[in-house]
Amino acid sequence: MAEQQDLEPPAASLTSIQYEPPVLSATGGTYALALRLVAPQRISVGALGAHAFPAGMYLYVGSAWGPGGLRARVGRHLRCGTRLRWHIDYLRATAAPMALFLAPDAHLECVWADDLIQHPSAGIVVPRFGASDCSCRAHLFHLEAVALTRLNLSGAPQFVDMRAWSPRGAHV
Repeated sequence: MAEQQDLEPPAASLTSIQYEPPVLSATGGTYALALRLVAPQRISVGALGAHAFPAGMYLYVGSAWGPGGLRARVGRHLRCGTRLRWHIDYLRATAAPMALFLAPDAHLECVWADDLIQHPSAGIVVPRFGASDCSCRAHLFHLEAVALTRLNLSGAPQFVDMRAWSPRGAHV
């Protein structure tokens, strides 16, 4: 639990922080974005409707196989003010990015979702969140008392701690 507490969001307004993304591959791959929601919120998630999101850490599992690969998709998730297109955009509007797991050139999105479904500290808040194009129960997981650095995702992904990045364009 102590390690999870170390991953606190920056002091500026969470909805206004834009992060300078790391140098990411333009090839496709799988990613998991960790987000911190500092207070419980009721969030409308497009066609999934409004849901109560408890405060805490969330992990969203996705893949990037379109133009620009991981660089384009993860970069979009890290920018503020993007059009609400995917389920994750609705949560990202109020939650701060904390870390990334990256697996370039690997098709592990549903494998990671299954890893998390089986994890005793991971729970599903919104069924089918991020999983409208597959048979997974969800691709977003609320993490209870688990350090991100101790999550065991298949394929040994790279872990990127986003606390080391400088917020840019903050307009508090």
